[in-house]
This record gives sequence, structure tokens and C-alpha cells, in this order.
Amino acid sequence: YFIAKKVSEDIDWQGPEIVLSGHEVPGEGEHKIMEYIRKAKSQPDYDPNVRHCLYGLDADLIMLGLLSHDPHFCLLREEVTFGRQSKAKSKELEHQNFYLMHLCIVREYLELEFQELKEPGALGFAFDMERVIDDFILMAFFVGNDFLPNLPHLHINEGALALMFGVYKKILPLAKGYINEGGVINLDRLSILLDELSHVEFRHFEAENADASWFKGKQTGREDVMVRTKNKGKVVMTSSQKEVYTRVRQYVNSRPADSEPAPLDLPTSLPARDRKFVEDLADSLHLQWKSIVNDEGERHLQLSFFPRPPSDDSDDEEDEEAQTALLRVVKRYDNAEIVDVSAEEAQEQMTKKYDEKFAQWKDEYYKSKFEWGTENEEELRKLTENYVQGLQWVLYYYYQGVVSWPWYYGYHYSPMISDVKKGLKANMDFKLGQPFRPYQQLMGVLPDRSKTIVPDVYHPLMTSPDSPIIDFYPPDFDLDMNGKKMEWEAVVKIPFIDEQRLLSAMATRDHLLTDAQRARNEFGVSLKFTYAAETNYTYPSSLPGVFPDIPNCKCVENIFELPTMEGLDVYIGLVEGVKLGEDALAGFPSLRTLPTTGTLGFHGVNVFQQESRNESMVVTVMNAEETSNIEHAKLKLGKAVHVGYPFLHEAKVVKVSDELFDYVLTNPNAEATPDNIEAIPHGAPEISNWKKKASRIESVYSKRLGVIISDVEAMVHVEMLVGLRKTDEGATVKEYAAVEGLEADYAAQAIVDEVVSEDQRFLEQAALPLQEEFPLNSRAFFLGDFNYGRPALVDGHENGKTNIRVNTVKVREPDFGHQIAYQAERQFPYKPAFAVAKELNLHPLVLSKLTASFRVTSSGLQLNLGLNLKFEARKMKVLGYSRKSERGWEYSQKAIDLIATYMTKFPEFVARIQANPSGDVFNDTDFYPADIAKDKMKEIGAWLKSVETKSFERVPLDAEQMNSDTVMALERAAEHYLSLSANQIEDKIMNGVPRHALLKPSDAEQRLGGQRFALGDRIVYVQDSGRVPIASRGTVVGITKTPRTTMLDVVFDYSFMSGTSLGDRCSPFRGSTVPVTSVLNLTDRQCIAESKAAAQKRQPPKQTPMTVNGGYGPPQEQWRPANAPPPLRGSFSGVMNGRGRGGHDNLPIRGGNPNRGRGRGGRGGYTIVDNSDPMENVVRNNLNFRPQNMSAVPPPAILNNDYRGRGRGRGRGGEGRGRGGPRGGHAPRGRGGAVNGSS
Repeated sequence: YFIAKKVSEDIDWQGPEIVLSGHEVPGEGEHKIMEYIRKAKSQPDYDPNVRHCLYGLDADLIMLGLLSHDPHFCLLREEVTFGRQSKAKSKELEHQNFYLMHLCIVREYLELEFQELKEPGALGFAFDMERVIDDFILMAFFVGNDFLPNLPHLHINEGALALMFGVYKKILPLAKGYINEGGVINLDRLSILLDELSHVEFRHFEAENADASWFKGKQTGREDVMVRTKNKGKVVMTSSQKEVYTRVRQYVNSRPADSEPAPLDLPTSLPARDRKFVEDLADSLHLQWKSIVNDEGERHLQLSFFPRPPSDDSDDEEDEEAQTALLRVVKRYDNAEIVDVSAEEAQEQMTKKYDEKFAQWKDEYYKSKFEWGTENEEELRKLTENYVQGLQWVLYYYYQGVVSWPWYYGYHYSPMISDVKKGLKANMDFKLGQPFRPYQQLMGVLPDRSKTIVPDVYHPLMTSPDSPIIDFYPPDFDLDMNGKKMEWEAVVKIPFIDEQRLLSAMATRDHLLTDAQRARNEFGVSLKFTYAAETNYTYPSSLPGVFPDIPNCKCVENIFELPTMEGLDVYIGLVEGVKLGEDALAGFPSLRTLPTTGTLGFHGVNVFQQESRNESMVVTVMNAEETSNIEHAKLKLGKAVHVGYPFLHEAKVVKVSDELFDYVLTNPNAEATPDNIEAIPHGAPEISNWKKKASRIESVYSKRLGVIISDVEAMVHVEMLVGLRKTDEGATVKEYAAVEGLEADYAAQAIVDEVVSEDQRFLEQAALPLQEEFPLNSRAFFLGDFNYGRPALVDGHENGKTNIRVNTVKVREPDFGHQIAYQAERQFPYKPAFAVAKELNLHPLVLSKLTASFRVTSSGLQLNLGLNLKFEARKMKVLGYSRKSERGWEYSQKAIDLIATYMTKFPEFVARIQANPSGDVFNDTDFYPADIAKDKMKEIGAWLKSVETKSFERVPLDAEQMNSDTVMALERAAEHYLSLSANQIEDKIMNGVPRHALLKPSDAEQRLGGQRFALGDRIVYVQDSGRVPIASRGTVVGITKTPRTTMLDVVFDYSFMSGTSLGDRCSPFRGSTVPVTSVLNLTDRQCIAESKAAAQKRQPPKQTPMTVNGGYGPPQEQWRPANAPPPLRGSFSGVMNGRGRGGHDNLPIRGGNPNRGRGRGGRGGYTIVDNSDPMENVVRNNLNFRPQNMSAVPPPAILNNDYRGRGRGRGRGGEGRGRGGPRGGHAPRGRGGAVNGSS
């Protein structure tokens, strides 16, 4: 039903074939899509540059996209936020962030990763990147997928992929070929890979056992002397060590009583193991030792006595004790056990000990995970063969489709890497079997708590203690983290489903199914839906009483058949004619659009708020010094270029700059020649800002993208391509403009001058013939003064113009949107922060802390105990609570009440902040005694959660939204208007309408992007695509700006199937979020097309409004001097700077808001005009004109009119400050003196 409705009503659905393969067709959705691509690609007429977009969150989609070997492949997914989940209502689709991942970039990074294999002589066979990608897909299985667990100790977040890359580069030359041969594993080459990969296992084994005593001695094949001494109380040494000990003992015994002997030098030939023995011996005998280099540069050990302390009678007892201790050490060494082994014997002992410990380590793994040890060779064989079967089954599934429906990997864990080889002789003869029916599939995957999804006849099988398969649905089960970090990554230890037991149990209850339930359990077929303009029938509702029938349905439904493979083989690899790299289609990025190199290294790339500690593939832009030259950059002025490397967007260069100058075209319509370039010098602030911006650009490329562009010596400043503009003649031309939220400054060396494949959506085109652009019976919207925005049908063509039939309404539409919006603003006012602080008796800084994020340290943790009503750095606010105006932050009554509640519930907490409003660092003990501080912090945190401060809707500062009560009032007003106009609709014939007075639905995106909107504006939806039916009218209730466009929340006059409730702000199916380019503003009519006749009827005013400097009358008339301004209150400077209530403009040299001077705007509101050029606005053919400088001091005599003013101060012709003084004379000083001219 939904597809039939969209195909019939939405033009975007009318071009492609729509294929629906539902739950009744066995298989996973992504693999159904890949099967279609695989078979279509094998057809002889396949387009090598077809574009694919696959939506989904599964990481396996990356592998599926890569194995298609179609470079124009991208993945779409919404943003996933980690951490505590917000309780806020789910966002409208248009307000969610989505990410597009281009696999062409992934392919290029993989090629850089393996670029060393492309070097001459690196391989004994031809390098083929497509085959390397196939091997990469196989290796990715080792870190786990939907069908196999990861191999032990291989985790992506611990660098497993990088590790396997290194292993692969090492073994590929030895393997003499690729491992993945078109979806079939070469087991001999896999064995070589596993041998090398097993070294990972040894490293983990050694890391986990590094503190074991046996491991310390594995380099020598014997246990360390001191360890043996410590553990057994006996010293063990070799014969060579015994000789060294004897020599040291003689040295100690020969120490004279009154002098120090020369140091004892031991031979340089002393082995490392004996040096360690001597060091330990010297420590035991209280001797100094150090390593000495002799004249020949050879290093040896030197022993000596510590200097004797000064003689003292009291030390005699201590000397005696020291001598006794020394004798005990000598005795132990004298009685040492002599153990001699050869180097070969030592190595053999070490290897044996190592292998024993390694086998013990593996045995512990199997016993902990499988409850049997390595001595159970039969179980180990079954495990490893099942795993190898799994590798091949998944590879078949990816490359050929399902080879066996019943097969599954029957274990929760994988074998150890070094044991996988034991399964290489596994039987790969898979039996196809049969897939589960829908109910069987659900019974195999659902827990008992989801039993309502299956027919109730099966419920006892999932819940009854007497069920033969009750063990399939355990109420409790274990989770094993198995080396993972996050709980959702854990192994869920539930039993595997025995197919035969499940089917047998369900068969006992199948007869209880109703006919309708039985019908839903049958296998189905894929369906194809296409648009047929000539078809016209009524499609019945899928839910009568809820959804209406679809009249005039133009959707044809057929069984979908996959492309036949008869006489064809599956094609794996690139298809001839494919465009790669810089030749790729527009919208598919490539690193090769600039000359670059790639190097693997530690660069500290920062993507997720912290620098990476792993290696990154760092791309370096070549020839940066040449292309960053300012002279090179000047040549780009006025030209279209592509910015944002490597994700290119077309833009027009309007300015280039270096540290000292801006460079612009003197004549923007001429070429960038030296004579046409003007240099504008920078001041000190501009120089400083330029340096900061250049540093930021270089840093973002380096640290965020891992691209080194070198120092920025020149920048280009651009206007982005925002779309195509329709001329009055019907031609389309590119339109460039500054886009708020998008970067406009780019490093010159990162600019791409030309691209091979232009974006076909933005090609300029000449005007189409009128009959072709507006064919008979085509839909349009009228842009004339009367009936603006009403839908129309083209009736005919005449003399280069159209005849149309406009759907009109006799009843004038009231401006209820703005009226209700104004009432809501009055009802729910916002107060400035200083007024709120005064009302609550808070220091302004305390109010700022409480309403923002306020950090307090408690037990080493940073707690956020603020209300989070404002986010200054992120430029965000909370709808309904806060906003930011020119006066600063403002708060609603809801926010004020919330702050007051905070103060009431925790007065001590707020009081301590009030006592130190300027403080930056706070601990819990700053607010409460140490014994209760921690508990009070928890109490405050719990209260903040209870008021759901974390669920406030955070939006950009410029976002505007009405609350639900106001939106409901708008709904009622719209319904009232519709009831009045229901019988007032008629068609009106209009002839001779020019093309620019008609808006085609397909032109809306090009023509309507520049509109302005305000809350309460009435709109009409003018596109024939999207969720909203064409010609639907509604009211704007929310405005949100994004980097690309402005989005409007609209409550429509009627409900429609794809409508929403705008987050419960309006009735169901009445709301939708739409871009401004899809609607026409009916309240603020900015696209009105005026006929020449209407323009001529509009008589221009006989005289322009007078300014303080005079004005002009009709053509051929002389300048008329201005009379004195209307009576004012305030001083002259106050008038000129905005004092009073009139809201007149500031002087141009001051700039700023007309209503914001050094006071309120004055009465009268005249406009200050910069008259530095008295010739400006003069009618050029007025021969009697004589310019006069009206700003001269003193002013010209023509300003000395006898006009009574109410200003304060002196005027020409009269002076004084009295009230009501005589004209032209002297008035008493006071208020209201006569003023002529300007005061």
C-alpha cells in the first residue's frame, strides 16, 4: 500500500524500479541486495560506473560493499551517540545527523596500506589490488562477524587489523599467490598466514606470564640464582661462576685493616649470565660494582669496597654484626650447588619448559571456555574443523550466496590461533537444505519475553515447564566479556537451537493455527513496482478506516526475477570502463584529486576527542610550496574551483589573501590580470587573525584528517555553489553565495582547480521551449500578485506565454499565524539574565553557573550539577527555557521556576556558590562537611535527573519553535478557516502568463532557497516529491538552520500518511519538517512575479521622502532643501546617535542597529544619509542642478527656515532654552527654544 501510494504521488519514486523482498522471502536484506548486484554485474550490459547506496548500521556492510568491487559504493547510517542515553523524545528524521561513508576512499587507503607490495620485485607474481581487497575481507573474519566469533586476543580496538596487515605483507611473498580465490579459500596459503599470526598468541602468552619465575630463566635454561636462593635457601651456580666467586672471596678476605685495596677488575669475556651473578654477589657482600670501559673500548665489571666510616668506639658492636652477616653469606656461597649444562642443553631445557607452560596456558583456555582440555583431541578437532568450515561458509555466502541453510558455528568461542590449522582438513561439502519458515525463524531467535510476536498457539513452547524445548528459552544466562570492553560486546551464553527438536515441537501445534496465521507462515516472492502513467485504478486500503483507498493509482505490481546467470559466470573484480580516483563520478571523493603520498606512522590523529595512540596512514600533499604561492592563488580570482579536499564542493573565488594583503578583482566581470587585481593591506588585527586562521586550517587537516598540507602561505576565500537560478527567460545559471555555517576560507594548496566528472545536477542550461518546459496539463504554482501560491494546470500556449487554470479561493485567508505567535510571545515572555538575577537575589555569575554546566569534584569524579539550560561554547540553548538575544541570555518563567526550586531544595549549596561567585574549582567539601558531602552530591544529582534536565531539547541559538499549546491553537485556527472556505473554491482561467510567473515543482529547489521565514508564516508545499502531498498548506511552527539549508517545522492544515506529531507538539499525522526550498512563503511573498502592466500602474511618488539633508522631486526638478526636522526631545547628539523613541538610523560612520545608540530612538524616525557625495542620486540630465554641501559648517542659508522646533539647544535664527519662545528671536533659557534648521 505504501509503495503504491508513493509511486502514484511522489515523482522521485516514479523513475526507478522498486523491489520489495519481505520477511516471507528467506534471507538477510543486505545479502538479497548483494545477490542482485552480483548477478546484475555479470550481465554484458552492466554499467561499470553504477552508483550504490546501502543503508544500515552493521559493520559487515563495509565488507559487502568492498567485495562488490564497484568503487562508486557508499553506506548511509545515522549518528550513533555513546554513553548515557537521553530520555528526550526522538528527533524528527530531518533533525537527525546522518553519515555517508564512501568506500572509494576506503579502497584508496587500503591501497596505501599495501603500497610496498607494488614495488618491483616485492612479489613473485602480479600485484592486483582487487585480490588484496578479497584477502582483506577474509582476514577481517578473524576479528569476528555475524557468524563467527573473533579469534582469541584479536580485537579491533586493540589494533588487530593493523597487526594482520603487517602479517599479510610479510607472508604474501612466501605464499606465492592470494589466499581468497574468488570466494574459495586456498588452504595451503591460509596455513602460512595462520603460522605467522600465531606469533600473536605467543606474545599474549608471554605478556600474561611475564612475572612467573620460570619465565625469568628461559633465556638461560636454568632458574635465576637469587630466585633459587630465595625459594630454597640454597645457592646454585655453574663452574665458571664458582671460579669468579673464588676470586671475589679472596679479594674480600685480603682487605687490609688500615687501607683500601685497588678495585678488582673482572675479565671482559664474562658472559651476561655471569655478570648478573657477580652483581648479585657484590650486593650480598656489600661491595660496590660498576661497568667500566677499558682503553680498547671493551666493557667489564669492576668491584671495590665502600669507604670506611670515621672510626668511633661506639661502632665496634655494629662492625662485629656486619662481619657475622658477611660470614653467613660467604658460607652459603661456599656450599653452593654446582650445576653445569651446555648451551644446547640449556636451549633444549628452555624450549621444553616454554612449550609446557604454553600448552598449560592453552589448556586453561579450553577448560574455561569449553569445559574440556587439550587432551581431548577429538573435541579439539571438531571445534577447529567447524571454525574452518565457518570461514569457507561465510566466504561462500559473501561471494556466491547461501550454500547451506542449516549450517551454523556450534560454539560460543573460537579455537586458539595456533590450533586452527588442525581443522584445515575439514569437509567443505555443504548441503543446501531448507530455510526456516517465518514462525520457525522467530521461534529460533526470540526470547520468551517477546512471545507476543508469534501466534499464541506457540506460547506454551516458550513458557511451559513441560515444553520439550523449554531449554531454548532460559530466563537467566551468563555474559562473558571475553576480552571485550563494552557489555553489548559480551558473549551471551544461551543454548544453540537444535533444528530438528524445534521443528518437531512446533509441528505438534501447527494444526491450531488459523487460516490467516497459516497464510502468513508461507514463503513468498519478491515484488517489483513500477510507475505507469496510463494506468488508473483504485488501490484498496491496507487498513480500512485508518488509511484511505488510493484513487488514480498508477503503480504496477509484478513478481521480481533476478537477472539470469545462464551461460554466465559470477564476475569478480573491476568492470572495464570503470572510473577510479580523480576520474570518479562527482560526489565520490578521491585522495588523487591532488598529488599525494601516504606514510604509516604515529601522528596523533584526533577524531574522537582524543589523539590516537595507534599508527595512522598520513597523507602528504605534494608540491605544496608551489601551489601555496600567493601569485599562484591570484590566478584563481573570479574562477570556479573545488574546495574541501578530498570531499570536493564547487565554489567561486571572490578573494585571495596572504598575511599582509587581501587581493580582489577591481572589475569582478573581467579576468584576473595584474591590472585588474587590487591589493588591500591588512592592519595589525587582520594580520593576527590571518595567522590564527592559517594555523587552524593546517591543524585541522593534520590532526583531524591526517593530511599534511604544509604551512599555509596563501588562502582563497569563496562563495559556495548553492544551486541553479532560473532566469526570467527560463535558462538556468549557477548561483554562488556565502552559506552560514560553511567554511569560506581555504588553504590555496588544498584547492582543486578542475575535476574530470562534473556534477550533472548543476550544469547550466539554456531555456527550454515553453511547450517543453510547461507541457499541457503539467502542474505549477502561480506567482502573480493575486492568487499567489495557488496551484495551477497548464491549459495551453500562446505567443510565447501560457494559459493556465488556477485553483482559487474566494475567502481571504486571515493572518492567524502571526496573531497567535504574537499572543504566545506576550503570554510567555523571556526576561534578561540581570533581571532574573535580581528577582532571585542571585549574583549574576552564580546565575550563570547554575544555568550552565557546573562542575564539582567528588571522590575524584567530576560531577555536572548545573541545570544545563545554556551552552555558550556550542552556541546552543534549551527550547522553552533559554534564548540569547543582543542583550545576552534570557530565561522563560519555566526556567526561573526551575532555578528557584533548585535554590529552595539545596539552599546551602547555592549559598556557598553565592559566597564565592568568581570561583573556578569546587570540591564537594566546599559546600558540606566531609562526612555528608558525597551523599549530598548524589542527592543533588538524583534531583537533577528527576527533573529531566538531561532530556531538555537542545537546539542552535538561532532555532525557533512554538510550544505545543500554541501549535494546537494554530491547528484550530486553520480548521476554522478551512470550514469557512470549503465551498468557496473555484477554477479561474488566466491567459498570457509569462513563464517566470509560474513555478514548476521540479524548480523549487533552485528558485526558493533565498526565502526568509518567521514563526506563524503560512506556506504551501510546492514539490511533487517527499513526504508531504503537493499543494498542502500549513503554518511554520519551528525554524532550524543547518550548514546546508534551513529546516522548517510545519503543522499542515490536513493530516497525511507520512505526517508526524512534531515530537508531540501537534496532532498525529499533521506535522512535518521540510527544507525551505520545498515551500513557498505565502505570508512574506518574496517570489512575486509582477507583470509590466502592473508595474506601470504603480505610480512612483511625486517626491521622495525628505531626509534631514533634503531630497529630490520628480525628474528634471532641482534639489529641494529639507525643512527643519519634526519637534524632538533630546540633544542633537542624542538624536544623531539614537536617543528618543523614533528608531531612526545611526550615522553611516557609526554603523550598528538604528534602535541601539546611546539611548532610545527619537520621535520622527528620519533617516541619516551619508552626503559626502552631493552628486549621489542626482538626476543626471537636470541642467539646472547646482550641488551644495549640506553638511558644511556653517550650514547653507537655505536651511534657515523659520520652523518652530522642540529641541534642546540653539538653532540658527534664534537661541535660548525657554518654552514657547518667539520665532526667530531670543527666548528665555529653558525648555523649547525656537530652532531653525537642524537641532
